[in-house]
Parts: sequence; structure tokens; C-alpha cells
Amino acid sequence: MKPAQHDLIYWGSVFSLMTAAITAYAQPVQRVIHISVDGLRPDAITALGPTNLPHFYRMRAEGAFTDNARSDYDYTVTLPNHVTQLTGRGVLGATGHGWTNNTDPAAGQTLTTNKGSYVAGVFDVAHDHGLKTGEFASKSKFSLFATSWNATNGQPDAIGPDNGRNKIDVYVNTSDTAALVRTLTNNVSTLLLDYTFLHLTDPDTVGHSSGWNVTPGSPYSDVIKTMDARLGMILDLIDGDPRFIGSTAVILTADHGGTGTDHSNATLREIYTVPFYVWGPGVMAGADLYVLNGTNRLNPGTNRPNYFASGQPVRNGEAANVALKLLGLEPVPGSTINADQNLALTIPLPELFFAFSPGINLALSFPTVSNVLYDIQSITNLNSISWDNLATNLVGNGGILTNLDASTAPNPARFYRLLLHF
Repeated sequence: MKPAQHDLIYWGSVFSLMTAAITAYAQPVQRVIHISVDGLRPDAITALGPTNLPHFYRMRAEGAFTDNARSDYDYTVTLPNHVTQLTGRGVLGATGHGWTNNTDPAAGQTLTTNKGSYVAGVFDVAHDHGLKTGEFASKSKFSLFATSWNATNGQPDAIGPDNGRNKIDVYVNTSDTAALVRTLTNNVSTLLLDYTFLHLTDPDTVGHSSGWNVTPGSPYSDVIKTMDARLGMILDLIDGDPRFIGSTAVILTADHGGTGTDHSNATLREIYTVPFYVWGPGVMAGADLYVLNGTNRLNPGTNRPNYFASGQPVRNGEAANVALKLLGLEPVPGSTINADQNLALTIPLPELFFAFSPGINLALSFPTVSNVLYDIQSITNLNSISWDNLATNLVGNGGILTNLDASTAPNPARFYRLLLHF
């Protein structure tokens, strides 16, 4: 998949400037694959680097990401955090999903029986809009979702045609993650699943047995390379099928990190810090999610903000509503994390691009976003494919940038293109 390209094309001369076209080259997302790598510490990714982890780094280079997202504030254990990812709710409080158990649910126990009221998830919204869904889990405790949202316990479909109460069309559970991903790719390909959730247990398993040692060569570090191979299988599926390429997005995050052989202490930075990567059409390439969201997310540094802090970090609980926004659907009912679906995945194109003549030359001005890089290119004939660089890597400052085109005098008309990147 090529990185998302963002440009503006204008026609202008020394005396006038007219908009010819505004394009973002973003195609609509038809499918989302949401991957949660259990126990993945983001500093394990950076310690290994792109040579060892080509597929993780492809997502970083071609998508928007942060290595400084946060898990749930109160619980850094597997099942409560995955309920958060799939419902867009924190664990505790009146608006929380209320699931605190981290073992296999008891017979007949569901999210609804535990909460005392129905707890909707991403599967509800996707299914009720007629989309096909799948859950591929590598721990038996994830049966909670298949039970909570099955034909008996799922809420009746009140949106459009009745698609039934079973919100998950395909449910597969096996601890063999290589087999699990192969099954996923087969099902996505044959059934054309629209929303797919995948859980990979391996780093958590190794962390508990050998420790969360991110030093290259450690058992934990080696299993992250195995996870890169699993991710590669999914990206290969997308790249190799014209039905998926250019129309499939991938969200990748984790439920928690770890230190020593444990991850239960929610106050430790090595445990509450998780990655959050989004890759696919319409997502800006190589973008830092905190730069993209400078007005609605605050990089927490090493801190652990609660849900009431004035500046919220990116959280793994954003996954459900990010997936639904990519699919063009409304947020999960009752969700509180990214409930207004405002996590930006790209920089909006400048609404203004204007020119004035300070003398014999042409000055080009446009509003910018802080820390985004801008290139200005020009051409005299749109039949040509060769654009000239007027300026490159202009650093956005949140205000207006102006650049002088000193070569306009002999040219009666010129086209301008503005490229945005990081």
C-alpha cells in the first residue's frame, strides 16, 4: 500500500490565483482488521528496529502511530482491557463496562449479567449495519465475547433490516497463533469479513514465563519478531488481493506491557504504556498521532492520566470507535472513549491557499499545522509529470507560512501543488 498522499493543485499567475482541484487521494475503507498483541511493550519494537521488524515498521512508515498510548487507568490485565478495546469504555464507574475478572467466564456469565444492563460493542454496530464480523482469539477467556453477543444474549437489531441478535459471524479460538492467523486470512478471503478482531497471546505467554526483557536476543524480544511475521501474513493478504488492497485498514495495539514476569500493577510505566498504530487508506503516512491530534489529545510523557484529566492521552480503548469511524459508522452506544470519533488520522488540507504580488514575483501563503512538513511544487503544463520544487520541508508553525516564487515573471500561468508529510 502506498502512503496516503495529500496535495492541493492550484492555477495561478502573477495577477490571479484560481483553485483547479483539491484532492486527498483517500479511498473509503471497506474492511478493518483490529489486532491486539497481548503484552506488547512498544519499546520492544523500537529496541529491535526496522531490520528485525519490517512489518511493524511498515505500519509506522505508512500509517499514523504512537508508542505512548495508555491502557485502562485501573486495570492492566488482559480480559478487562480487551473489553475496553471492544466497547470503548473504561473498566470502572457508572459508565464503565464493569468487567474485572481475568479468568474464563462462568457458565452463563456475560457482560450484561455482570453489568446489570446491556453492554454494546463494536460487533453490535458493525453487525446491525449488515456487515460481516469475526473474532479470532488465542485465549479461552475470550469466549466472553462470543457468549455475550451471541444469538441468545445479543441485543435485537434495531437498525435497518433485522440481521439477528448474533453479532459475531465467525468465532475461532486456538492458542496456536500461526494457525489462528492462517484461519483468519482464509475466512477474511472467503467470507469477506468487514470487521475482524484478532488477539495474539504469545508475548504475554513468554513474558510470564521468561520476563518482559526487551533486550534483543531475549526470549521476549524474539517472540516480538514472531509477531512481526504474523502481522506480515495479514499485510500479505491485503497486498495480494485486489478486493482488499487500498480498501482495508489495520489497527494494532496491546492490552498492557509488563515488567519482571507480571503486569498487574497499573501504576508502572512499563505496564500501562502500549502502542497504537493505524494503517490504511486515508491515514497519513509516518504521522505521530499526538501531532495529528494536538488540540484533542495530550502526550502524557511518562504520566498516567485518569479518565477525568483535562488532556486525555491516546488509549487502546479508542480502537472500537476508530474502527467504526473508518467504516463510516456511528460510535458504540454507551462508549466514552473516543465517543465523538475525533481521533484524527490525517491532517486536513488547508482551506486557504492564496497569492499576492509584492513586486515582480509571486508570494504564496497558506495556514499550517505545527510540526507538519510542507513542500511547494510548481509546473507550467499539467500534461507534464515533472513538478519543480519551490520549497521543501517547510515546518508548520500553526500559523500562516509564506513562500516567494521568484520565477513567475516570464510565465503567464503556473500550477502549484502543496504536499504534506512528516
